[in-house]
Amino acid sequence: MRTYDKDLYKELAKNLQTQLKPVLNPIESEINGTVTGELKSRRNAGLFNHSGRTQWGGVNVKAKTSIQPKNLIFIEGKGRGSGSLDGALGFEYAELAGIRRRPPRSMSKGWGSTSTGYHSYVQNGQGDGFIRMLGKYGKPGRFLWKRVLKRKPEIESKVVDIAESLNVKINRRNS
Repeated sequence: MRTYDKDLYKELAKNLQTQLKPVLNPIESEINGTVTGELKSRRNAGLFNHSGRTQWGGVNVKAKTSIQPKNLIFIEGKGRGSGSLDGALGFEYAELAGIRRRPPRSMSKGWGSTSTGYHSYVQNGQGDGFIRMLGKYGKPGRFLWKRVLKRKPEIESKVVDIAESLNVKINRRNS
């Protein structure tokens, strides 16, 4: 579609953003309102209420067009805040914490420095404590993914409507 008709592809991307905004905005608001308040509370202040790349700054949720043949769209959540170009990673860490493909390391990956030697530190279960703290929110995918799944029928319905309207335009141009 991108090579066939660039204007139609742009229209698809624009329609997805506008049509899915009423569905995705409440998800974003819920995460940024309720969850952010809880996570930045005094009890959890050491985990998320700090300056830096791993702070919790909330989330921005967007629907984007996909050029994959099987998927027309993908929904993406990115952390916001911290003044860095990529935003804060607190959301991404909290959303996926607990997905493990292998047991945790006993020592961190090492790194070189301007000082002498090769540096690393002992892992003392910080990640396990973080996962336990997030346990009340559920399993990985605990913030964005579970909310998107609840609204999946509504999202699919809107995407089908958009695709059908564009299909009519494609057929008119080919006639």
